[in-house]
Amino acid sequence: MSNKIKFTAGRVDCFACEAGKPFSIFWDTDVKGFGVKANQGGSRVYIFQDKLARDVVRITIGSTNTQSLSEARIEANRLKLLFDKGVDPRELAKEQQERLLARKAELKGKELLVGEVWGEYLDYQKDKMTRPHIERGKKWGARHLKDHENLSQAGGGKKKRGSGETKQGVLYPLMSERMADITAELLSSWQKREAEVRANNARQGFEMFRAFWRWCSTRPEYAKVIDLGAVENKELRDEVPSRKSKKFDVLQRGHLKAWFKAATSLNSHVARVYLQALLLTGARREEMANLRWADVDFQWSALWVKDKVDAEGRKIPLTPYLRCLIDQLPRRNEWVFSSPTAKDGRYKDPSVAHQRVLKLAEIPPVTIHGLKRSFLSLVEWTEMPKGICSQIVGHSESATAEKHYVTRPLDLLAIWHAKYEAWILEQAEIEFKPSEGRQTLKVVGAQ
Repeated sequence: MSNKIKFTAGRVDCFACEAGKPFSIFWDTDVKGFGVKANQGGSRVYIFQDKLARDVVRITIGSTNTQSLSEARIEANRLKLLFDKGVDPRELAKEQQERLLARKAELKGKELLVGEVWGEYLDYQKDKMTRPHIERGKKWGARHLKDHENLSQAGGGKKKRGSGETKQGVLYPLMSERMADITAELLSSWQKREAEVRANNARQGFEMFRAFWRWCSTRPEYAKVIDLGAVENKELRDEVPSRKSKKFDVLQRGHLKAWFKAATSLNSHVARVYLQALLLTGARREEMANLRWADVDFQWSALWVKDKVDAEGRKIPLTPYLRCLIDQLPRRNEWVFSSPTAKDGRYKDPSVAHQRVLKLAEIPPVTIHGLKRSFLSLVEWTEMPKGICSQIVGHSESATAEKHYVTRPLDLLAIWHAKYEAWILEQAEIEFKPSEGRQTLKVVGAQ
């Protein structure tokens, strides 16, 4: 049988591979390049063959069992037109497939929730944190990661430290939104609601979300789904609370006398000691509020402060004056700073007492966290080494030597810490003798 023949449905069904060959090809006389390839196993497929840039290209159209002759001939004519134009059908098919996949990915991306991609974003940052060759500043630290997790949490879970339940994070309402639905209007409404009840968290949450949104714009799978301009909208940025300057959020040396006079005049014994403890130790607000009597070692003059990042916490000196103050506190329950009216028995809201002290002392506004900043600022007067200061307040070490080689005993910390406390009492004009176990406030100029 000649390999060139006018194709009919009946003839195609009779095509068979010649004996001793892996396959045989039969060509149609009506459409140049259109043929049937009969394989040794008995299967047959329609094909088209032509030259493209001097190379012979053979394309399979489909099986003779699933495709009719007329359909295969139409496809062969289409392929012939492409070859005549110098277009490679394989490349064209590849481009069409890529466009189809991209379209499917785009449609899928529009259904993605912010929370799903947020989880991928945090995993990406966690992976960078494990790579030692990436220098600090180009990857997150443990505290920064924890802040992202806290501000996006659902809330309602049991606190790891202390009693009560965790609060819903400021970012959580956005987690259930579709990526494609995030607009400047939606974000503006979100910021307005959150800023009314927690302005600082609202600002911090917006800054985190904006960084996340910009990261999404660099990912091909999300770039076409999101509106990058949503986080750059001027009206939205007007809703974001301004960042309060930290430069002036400290007590100055000249404020100490008035501040201590006001602090020691408070009616609440617990409030008096609590506020002084923050300034004398540089501890964070919740670190001091969560202090238990089991964490106070009067024998070795030490406090075990539960750090907000490191679950193990840190041990700091219990300086003489602070030791005296804490020793005089009522032992109502497990908490050092207890409260008979609080549900869990712990002193929780020092804001009222703090604001009263500032008002009585006629000192410019300072936040409670500003007392920690004050510690970091005031220790400069005593020339306390930076490494010792960082270890006392619970700041992470920045240098390799600090992280892996320097271990300072509590006695060494106590020398410098006691020096700082003595200097503070001198500036506040407080006369204190450890042996007497009592404090005396002496104000210069008083009658």
